[in-house]
Amino acid sequence: MSGKLMRCLRCPVAYHTGEVCVAAGSEMLTPTTIICTNHFSPKKGYSHHSHVNVSWCFVCSKGGQLLCCESCPAAFHPDCLNIAMPDGSWFCNDCRAGKKPKYKDIIWVKLGNYRWWPAEIHHPRNIPTNIQHLRHEIGEFPVFFFGSKDYFWTHQGRVFPYMEGDRGSRFQKNGIGKVFKNALLEAETRFKEIKMERETKEAQENNRKPPPYKYIKINKPCGRVQVYTADVSEIPKCNCKPTDEKPCGYESECLNRMLMYECHPQVCPNAERCCNQDFTKRHYPETKIIKTAGKGWGLVALRDIKKGEFVNEYIGELIDEEECRSRIKYYQENDITHFYMLTIDKYAILPGVVRYPPWCSTLSSLV
Repeated sequence: MSGKLMRCLRCPVAYHTGEVCVAAGSEMLTPTTIICTNHFSPKKGYSHHSHVNVSWCFVCSKGGQLLCCESCPAAFHPDCLNIAMPDGSWFCNDCRAGKKPKYKDIIWVKLGNYRWWPAEIHHPRNIPTNIQHLRHEIGEFPVFFFGSKDYFWTHQGRVFPYMEGDRGSRFQKNGIGKVFKNALLEAETRFKEIKMERETKEAQENNRKPPPYKYIKINKPCGRVQVYTADVSEIPKCNCKPTDEKPCGYESECLNRMLMYECHPQVCPNAERCCNQDFTKRHYPETKIIKTAGKGWGLVALRDIKKGEFVNEYIGELIDEEECRSRIKYYQENDITHFYMLTIDKYAILPGVVRYPPWCSTLSSLV
Protein backbone atom coordinates (compact mmCIF):
# COMPACT_ATOMS: atom_id res chain seq x y z
CA MET A 1 0.00 0.00 0.00
CA SER A 2 1.04 3.59 -0.57
CA GLY A 3 -0.06 6.64 1.33
CA LYS A 4 0.86 8.94 4.19
CA LEU A 5 2.73 7.43 7.11
CA MET A 6 2.89 7.98 10.83
CA ARG A 7 6.46 7.58 12.05
CA CYS A 8 7.77 6.72 15.50
CA LEU A 9 9.99 9.41 17.00
CA ARG A 10 12.15 6.87 18.82
CA CYS A 11 12.77 4.17 16.20
CA PRO A 12 12.34 3.50 12.43
CA VAL A 13 8.81 2.01 12.80
CA ALA A 14 6.10 3.59 10.62
CA TYR A 15 2.41 2.84 9.95
CA HIS A 16 -0.14 4.13 7.47
CA THR A 17 -2.35 6.82 8.94
CA GLY A 18 -5.71 5.71 10.33
CA GLU A 19 -6.63 2.74 12.51
CA VAL A 20 -6.19 -0.09 10.00
CA CYS A 21 -2.41 -0.47 10.18
CA VAL A 22 -1.30 1.25 13.39
CA ALA A 23 -0.46 -1.00 16.36
CA ALA A 24 -2.89 -0.70 19.26
CA GLY A 25 -1.24 1.11 22.16
CA SER A 26 0.81 3.52 20.05
CA GLU A 27 0.77 7.04 21.45
CA MET A 28 -0.42 9.55 18.88
CA LEU A 29 1.53 12.80 19.12
CA THR A 30 0.53 14.47 15.84
CA PRO A 31 -1.24 13.22 12.68
CA THR A 32 2.15 12.06 11.40
CA THR A 33 4.17 11.19 14.53
CA ILE A 34 3.74 8.49 17.17
CA ILE A 35 5.62 6.62 19.85
CA CYS A 36 5.14 2.97 18.91
CA THR A 37 4.46 0.02 21.20
CA ASN A 38 8.07 -1.19 21.01
CA HIS A 39 8.74 1.37 23.73
CA PHE A 40 6.44 -0.22 26.30
CA SER A 41 8.25 -0.20 29.65
CA PRO A 42 6.66 -2.43 32.34
CA LYS A 43 6.47 -0.89 35.81
CA LYS A 44 8.02 -2.82 38.67
CA GLY A 45 5.52 -4.20 41.15
CA TYR A 46 2.60 -3.78 38.74
CA SER A 47 1.40 -7.34 38.15
CA HIS A 48 -0.64 -6.52 35.05
CA HIS A 49 2.53 -5.38 33.30
CA SER A 50 4.18 -8.78 33.58
CA HIS A 51 4.41 -11.04 30.56
CA VAL A 52 2.53 -14.36 30.64
CA ASN A 53 2.56 -17.38 28.30
CA VAL A 54 -0.13 -19.98 27.67
CA SER A 55 0.37 -23.48 29.12
CA TRP A 56 -0.33 -25.35 25.89
CA CYS A 57 1.20 -25.60 22.43
CA PHE A 58 -0.34 -23.35 19.77
CA VAL A 59 0.06 -26.17 17.21
CA CYS A 60 -1.18 -29.32 18.98
CA SER A 61 -2.95 -27.75 22.03
CA LYS A 62 -1.14 -30.11 24.42
CA GLY A 63 1.02 -29.22 27.43
CA GLY A 64 4.51 -30.34 28.36
CA GLN A 65 7.92 -28.75 27.83
CA LEU A 66 7.15 -25.63 25.81
CA LEU A 67 9.17 -23.06 23.94
CA CYS A 68 7.73 -19.70 25.04
CA CYS A 69 7.81 -16.43 23.11
CA GLU A 70 9.26 -13.60 25.19
CA SER A 71 7.11 -10.93 23.55
CA CYS A 72 3.61 -12.45 23.39
CA PRO A 73 1.79 -15.38 25.12
CA ALA A 74 2.57 -17.87 22.31
CA ALA A 75 4.11 -21.25 23.24
CA PHE A 76 5.09 -24.27 21.14
CA HIS A 77 6.63 -27.69 21.40
CA PRO A 78 10.00 -27.50 19.62
CA ASP A 79 9.06 -30.74 17.82
CA CYS A 80 5.87 -29.11 16.49
CA LEU A 81 8.04 -26.40 14.90
CA ASN A 82 10.66 -28.93 13.74
CA ILE A 83 13.40 -27.09 15.64
CA ALA A 84 15.68 -27.84 18.57
CA MET A 85 15.16 -26.11 21.92
CA PRO A 86 17.21 -22.90 21.51
CA ASP A 87 19.47 -21.39 24.12
CA GLY A 88 18.61 -17.96 25.47
CA SER A 89 15.67 -15.78 24.46
CA TRP A 90 13.28 -16.79 21.68
CA PHE A 91 10.54 -14.99 19.76
CA CYS A 92 7.73 -16.49 17.65
CA ASN A 93 7.44 -15.85 13.90
CA ASP A 94 4.68 -13.25 14.31
CA CYS A 95 6.71 -11.21 16.78
CA ARG A 96 9.87 -11.45 14.66
CA ALA A 97 7.82 -10.20 11.70
CA GLY A 98 6.61 -7.21 13.75
CA LYS A 99 2.97 -8.32 13.90
CA LYS A 100 1.10 -6.34 16.56
CA PRO A 101 -2.45 -6.32 17.99
CA LYS A 102 -4.65 -3.77 16.23
CA TYR A 103 -7.83 -1.93 17.12
CA LYS A 104 -11.03 -3.98 16.62
CA ASP A 105 -9.08 -7.24 16.93
CA ILE A 106 -10.86 -9.99 18.88
CA ILE A 107 -8.35 -11.43 21.31
CA TRP A 108 -7.89 -13.62 24.40
CA VAL A 109 -6.74 -11.72 27.50
CA LYS A 110 -5.17 -12.91 30.74
CA LEU A 111 -6.01 -10.66 33.71
CA GLY A 112 -4.73 -11.59 37.18
CA ASN A 113 -5.79 -15.06 38.27
CA TYR A 114 -8.77 -15.17 35.92
CA ARG A 115 -8.89 -17.57 32.99
CA TRP A 116 -8.05 -16.46 29.45
CA TRP A 117 -11.08 -14.35 28.50
CA PRO A 118 -12.37 -13.21 25.06
CA ALA A 119 -12.31 -9.44 24.48
CA GLU A 120 -12.11 -6.76 21.79
CA ILE A 121 -9.44 -4.09 21.51
CA HIS A 122 -11.11 -0.67 21.52
CA HIS A 123 -9.64 2.65 20.47
CA PRO A 124 -9.12 4.94 23.51
CA ARG A 125 -11.45 7.59 22.08
CA ASN A 126 -14.31 5.07 21.92
CA ILE A 127 -14.31 4.06 25.60
CA PRO A 128 -15.95 5.71 28.64
CA THR A 129 -14.14 8.74 30.06
CA ASN A 130 -13.45 7.10 33.42
CA ILE A 131 -11.68 4.23 31.61
CA GLN A 132 -9.64 6.69 29.54
CA HIS A 133 -8.31 8.21 32.78
CA LEU A 134 -7.16 4.91 34.26
CA ARG A 135 -3.41 4.53 34.68
CA HIS A 136 -1.77 3.25 31.51
CA GLU A 137 1.55 3.47 29.69
CA ILE A 138 2.77 3.63 26.07
CA GLY A 139 2.09 0.21 24.57
CA GLU A 140 -1.09 -0.46 26.58
CA PHE A 141 -4.52 -0.46 24.97
CA PRO A 142 -8.08 -0.76 26.35
CA VAL A 143 -9.91 -4.07 25.96
CA PHE A 144 -13.64 -4.67 26.32
CA PHE A 145 -14.41 -8.03 27.96
CA PHE A 146 -17.32 -9.92 26.45
CA GLY A 147 -19.88 -11.24 28.90
CA SER A 148 -18.89 -9.05 31.87
CA LYS A 149 -18.85 -5.79 29.83
CA ASP A 150 -15.79 -4.61 31.77
CA TYR A 151 -12.85 -2.57 30.46
CA PHE A 152 -9.18 -2.72 31.33
CA TRP A 153 -5.81 -1.59 29.94
CA THR A 154 -3.39 -4.31 28.91
CA HIS A 155 -0.49 -4.94 26.49
CA GLN A 156 0.83 -7.38 23.87
CA GLY A 157 2.42 -9.65 26.47
CA ARG A 158 -1.01 -10.67 27.78
CA VAL A 159 -3.12 -11.11 24.63
CA PHE A 160 -3.22 -13.47 21.64
CA PRO A 161 -5.58 -13.58 18.63
CA TYR A 162 -9.03 -15.15 18.83
CA MET A 163 -9.62 -17.69 16.06
CA GLU A 164 -12.95 -18.72 14.61
CA GLY A 165 -14.22 -21.77 16.53
CA ASP A 166 -12.29 -21.06 19.77
CA ARG A 167 -14.12 -22.39 22.83
CA GLY A 168 -11.74 -21.71 25.69
CA SER A 169 -11.43 -23.89 28.79
CA ARG A 170 -14.24 -25.81 30.46
CA PHE A 171 -16.75 -23.82 32.46
CA GLN A 172 -19.51 -24.42 34.98
CA LYS A 173 -23.13 -23.77 34.10
CA ASN A 174 -23.69 -21.15 36.79
CA GLY A 175 -21.91 -18.16 38.33
CA ILE A 176 -18.78 -17.03 36.50
CA GLY A 177 -19.09 -20.05 34.20
CA LYS A 178 -22.39 -18.73 32.86
CA VAL A 179 -20.84 -15.31 32.22
CA PHE A 180 -17.95 -16.98 30.41
CA LYS A 181 -20.38 -18.96 28.23
CA ASN A 182 -22.13 -15.73 27.23
CA ALA A 183 -18.74 -14.15 26.57
CA LEU A 184 -17.88 -16.95 24.11
CA LEU A 185 -21.16 -16.45 22.24
CA GLU A 186 -20.68 -12.68 22.08
CA ALA A 187 -17.07 -13.04 20.92
CA GLU A 188 -18.09 -15.45 18.15
CA THR A 189 -20.84 -13.09 16.94
CA ARG A 190 -18.60 -10.02 17.05
CA PHE A 191 -15.76 -11.85 15.29
CA LYS A 192 -18.10 -12.73 12.41
CA GLU A 193 -19.37 -9.12 12.23
CA ILE A 194 -15.88 -7.67 11.96
CA LYS A 195 -14.85 -10.34 9.44
CA MET A 196 -17.89 -9.46 7.33
CA GLU A 197 -17.10 -5.73 7.55
CA ARG A 198 -13.52 -6.29 6.40
CA GLU A 199 -14.55 -8.59 3.55
CA THR A 200 -17.15 -6.07 2.37
CA LYS A 201 -14.60 -3.26 2.45
CA GLU A 202 -12.07 -5.41 0.57
CA ALA A 203 -14.70 -6.26 -2.06
CA GLN A 204 -15.46 -2.56 -2.50
CA GLU A 205 -11.74 -1.85 -2.93
CA ASN A 206 -11.49 -4.61 -5.55
CA ASN A 207 -14.39 -3.12 -7.51
CA ARG A 208 -12.75 0.29 -7.75
CA LYS A 209 -11.22 1.29 -11.03
CA PRO A 210 -7.41 1.38 -11.20
CA PRO A 211 -5.64 4.78 -11.28
CA PRO A 212 -5.70 6.38 -14.73
CA TYR A 213 -2.83 5.56 -17.05
CA LYS A 214 -2.00 6.16 -20.68
CA TYR A 215 -1.89 3.06 -22.87
CA ILE A 216 1.08 2.99 -25.25
CA LYS A 217 2.17 0.42 -27.85
CA ILE A 218 5.91 1.08 -27.93
CA ASN A 219 8.50 2.09 -25.32
CA LYS A 220 8.74 5.82 -24.72
CA PRO A 221 12.28 7.24 -24.30
CA CYS A 222 12.71 10.07 -21.79
CA GLY A 223 15.71 12.32 -21.27
CA ARG A 224 18.97 11.30 -22.93
CA VAL A 225 17.89 7.71 -23.62
CA GLN A 226 18.40 6.45 -27.16
CA VAL A 227 16.38 3.56 -28.55
CA TYR A 228 18.38 1.19 -30.74
CA THR A 229 16.63 0.04 -33.92
CA ALA A 230 18.04 -3.08 -35.53
CA ASP A 231 18.91 -3.14 -39.21
CA VAL A 232 16.77 -5.68 -41.08
CA SER A 233 19.90 -7.02 -42.73
CA GLU A 234 21.32 -7.93 -39.31
CA ILE A 235 18.29 -9.99 -38.26
CA PRO A 236 19.00 -13.75 -38.49
CA LYS A 237 17.03 -15.86 -40.94
CA CYS A 238 15.76 -19.27 -39.84
CA ASN A 239 15.68 -22.46 -41.91
CA CYS A 240 11.99 -23.25 -41.48
CA LYS A 241 9.98 -24.10 -44.61
CA PRO A 242 6.62 -22.62 -45.68
CA THR A 243 5.39 -26.17 -46.27
CA ASP A 244 5.67 -27.02 -42.54
CA GLU A 245 2.34 -27.39 -40.71
CA LYS A 246 3.22 -24.67 -38.17
CA PRO A 247 6.40 -23.02 -39.41
CA CYS A 248 8.54 -21.56 -36.58
CA GLY A 249 6.02 -22.93 -34.04
CA TYR A 250 6.64 -24.28 -30.51
CA GLU A 251 7.40 -27.81 -31.68
CA SER A 252 9.49 -26.76 -34.66
CA GLU A 253 13.29 -26.62 -34.81
CA CYS A 254 13.25 -22.92 -35.61
CA LEU A 255 16.76 -21.57 -34.99
CA ASN A 256 15.46 -18.14 -33.98
CA ARG A 257 13.00 -19.61 -31.47
CA MET A 258 15.72 -21.75 -29.89
CA LEU A 259 17.96 -18.68 -29.57
CA MET A 260 15.05 -16.68 -28.07
CA TYR A 261 14.78 -14.41 -31.14
CA GLU A 262 11.57 -13.40 -32.85
CA CYS A 263 11.42 -13.79 -36.62
CA HIS A 264 11.03 -10.63 -38.66
CA PRO A 265 8.24 -10.68 -41.28
CA GLN A 266 10.58 -9.17 -43.92
CA VAL A 267 13.28 -11.80 -43.28
CA CYS A 268 11.50 -15.03 -42.34
CA PRO A 269 10.88 -17.30 -45.38
CA ASN A 270 7.42 -18.09 -43.96
CA ALA A 271 6.25 -14.46 -43.99
CA GLU A 272 2.72 -14.23 -42.54
CA ARG A 273 2.54 -17.98 -41.78
CA CYS A 274 5.41 -17.63 -39.29
CA CYS A 275 4.37 -18.66 -35.76
CA ASN A 276 7.27 -16.83 -34.10
CA GLN A 277 6.02 -13.24 -34.34
CA ASP A 278 4.09 -12.85 -31.07
CA PHE A 279 5.58 -9.41 -30.32
CA THR A 280 4.96 -8.14 -33.82
CA LYS A 281 1.38 -9.43 -33.97
CA ARG A 282 0.70 -8.75 -30.25
CA HIS A 283 -0.66 -12.21 -29.52
CA TYR A 284 -1.44 -11.48 -25.87
CA PRO A 285 -3.72 -13.74 -23.81
CA GLU A 286 -6.86 -12.03 -22.59
CA THR A 287 -6.24 -10.38 -19.21
CA LYS A 288 -7.94 -8.19 -16.63
CA ILE A 289 -6.71 -5.72 -14.01
CA ILE A 290 -7.41 -6.66 -10.39
CA LYS A 291 -6.83 -5.10 -6.96
CA THR A 292 -4.50 -7.36 -4.97
CA ALA A 293 -4.33 -7.68 -1.19
CA GLY A 294 -1.73 -5.21 0.02
CA LYS A 295 0.20 -4.98 -3.26
CA GLY A 296 -1.79 -2.54 -5.35
CA TRP A 297 -3.11 -3.29 -8.83
CA GLY A 298 -2.02 -6.30 -10.86
CA LEU A 299 -2.78 -8.15 -14.07
CA VAL A 300 -4.15 -11.70 -14.29
CA ALA A 301 -4.68 -13.94 -17.31
CA LEU A 302 -8.20 -15.19 -18.04
CA ARG A 303 -6.97 -18.51 -19.40
CA ASP A 304 -4.26 -21.06 -18.68
CA ILE A 305 -0.84 -20.24 -20.15
CA LYS A 306 1.34 -23.13 -21.29
CA LYS A 307 4.97 -23.41 -20.30
CA GLY A 308 7.10 -21.48 -22.77
CA GLU A 309 4.11 -19.63 -24.23
CA PHE A 310 4.32 -15.88 -24.89
CA VAL A 311 2.57 -13.91 -22.16
CA ASN A 312 2.80 -10.18 -22.73
CA GLU A 313 5.09 -7.40 -23.83
CA TYR A 314 6.47 -5.12 -21.12
CA ILE A 315 6.11 -1.55 -22.34
CA GLY A 316 6.76 1.73 -20.56
CA GLU A 317 8.98 4.75 -20.30
CA LEU A 318 12.73 4.36 -20.75
CA ILE A 319 14.61 6.73 -18.44
CA ASP A 320 18.26 7.43 -17.76
CA GLU A 321 20.09 7.12 -14.45
CA GLU A 322 19.64 10.78 -13.53
CA GLU A 323 15.87 10.57 -13.99
CA CYS A 324 15.84 7.29 -12.07
CA ARG A 325 17.44 8.94 -9.03
CA SER A 326 15.04 11.87 -9.30
CA ARG A 327 11.98 9.60 -9.31
CA ILE A 328 13.19 7.46 -6.42
CA LYS A 329 13.66 10.64 -4.39
CA TYR A 330 10.12 11.74 -5.31
CA TYR A 331 8.69 8.36 -4.26
CA GLN A 332 10.47 8.50 -0.90
CA GLU A 333 9.31 12.04 -0.19
CA ASN A 334 5.70 11.18 -1.08
CA ASP A 335 5.53 7.76 0.66
CA ILE A 336 5.11 5.84 -2.61
CA THR A 337 6.40 2.38 -1.70
CA HIS A 338 5.30 0.13 -4.57
CA PHE A 339 7.61 0.98 -7.42
CA TYR A 340 10.31 -0.84 -9.34
CA MET A 341 13.15 -0.01 -11.70
CA LEU A 342 14.24 -2.55 -14.32
CA THR A 343 17.65 -2.01 -15.92
CA ILE A 344 17.45 -2.59 -19.69
CA ASP A 345 21.12 -1.81 -20.41
CA LYS A 346 23.71 0.63 -19.12
CA TYR A 347 21.87 3.48 -20.81
CA ALA A 348 18.20 2.83 -20.06
CA ILE A 349 15.95 1.91 -17.11
CA LEU A 350 12.29 0.87 -17.27
CA PRO A 351 10.37 2.35 -14.30
CA GLY A 352 7.02 1.21 -12.96
CA VAL A 353 4.79 2.23 -10.07
CA VAL A 354 1.52 1.01 -8.67
CA ARG A 355 0.28 4.50 -7.86
CA TYR A 356 1.17 6.74 -10.76
CA PRO A 357 2.38 10.35 -10.45
CA PRO A 358 1.03 12.60 -13.24
CA TRP A 359 4.29 12.45 -15.22
CA CYS A 360 4.76 8.71 -14.92
CA SER A 361 1.53 7.31 -16.28
CA THR A 362 2.55 5.38 -19.35
CA LEU A 363 2.96 1.79 -18.14
CA SER A 364 0.74 -0.29 -20.36
CA SER A 365 1.10 -4.00 -19.71
CA LEU A 366 2.76 -6.36 -17.26
CA VAL A 367 4.16 -9.87 -17.54
